[in-house]
Amino acid sequence: MAERAELAGEPSERLQAVKPLAWIMAGLCAVLFFGLVDLSTLFDLADPSYQWAVPLEASWGSLFTFVLAGAYVWIAVVPGQSWPAVVQLGIAGTGLVASSVAGLDGRPLLLGLPVVGSAALFAWLCRELSGPLPRRISVHWPLLVLGAGGAPLWLMYSLYALEKSRTPHEGPEWEGQTMGIDHWPVQGAAGLTLAACSLVMALWPAARPLMRLSVSLSATFIGVAMLAYPAKDGAMPGTGWGIAFAIWGTLLALPAVGQAAEAGSARTARRTGAP
Repeated sequence: MAERAELAGEPSERLQAVKPLAWIMAGLCAVLFFGLVDLSTLFDLADPSYQWAVPLEASWGSLFTFVLAGAYVWIAVVPGQSWPAVVQLGIAGTGLVASSVAGLDGRPLLLGLPVVGSAALFAWLCRELSGPLPRRISVHWPLLVLGAGGAPLWLMYSLYALEKSRTPHEGPEWEGQTMGIDHWPVQGAAGLTLAACSLVMALWPAARPLMRLSVSLSATFIGVAMLAYPAKDGAMPGTGWGIAFAIWGTLLALPAVGQAAEAGSARTARRTGAP
């Protein structure tokens, strides 16, 4: 009955709930969970009474704004193509859960489990419009080279953050928290998410428009924050890391890479006869 109603131009209650719920979730990540505020620390726009650890704030802000809020906005705008956003949410939520375990800090579970749950919820809400998960795999070699080159760097970035998460912080006034949740394991989750998404989009054509944007913005922002504040918490030892992340993120965003991705997908489709 629901499918017949939709064919007649009457969306089901489930579909009617998708857009407002997705916009609410995007607002929660970008505003309530301080995604935009943490990004603004790079530009000295946040509350000056705090001593902001800008690279640490940049990882939280990038994850919550570009990756999480970005995925929810994608669902709100194009619910009929929700699978890339659902997968991106699943990767980020899994990264938060894994970082909570590896960082010996249970608090990020309060973020990761709801994110994974929201991915499952939107997969169910949007399934009538989105159809089954697109299963076509098409290797795009420039993106795969970038992903394979960047993934080890982001893994080391995550391992560094998770080691810090397992190390007791000095002093009772540690400010690297948001809503009582320590930033170090979340930074670890950001690194895992960017590494995973960079590889997924190299192999899965449906993911490329969204993940290319989310990953390139996050990587470039994190790299620039490291270069601007190399002595602050969250920055990797040595400026080379910030340079590498900023260049890597910029390369992902270059129009030439995107055009090559489309051309590569088209050639593969012609050879295999895929639609």
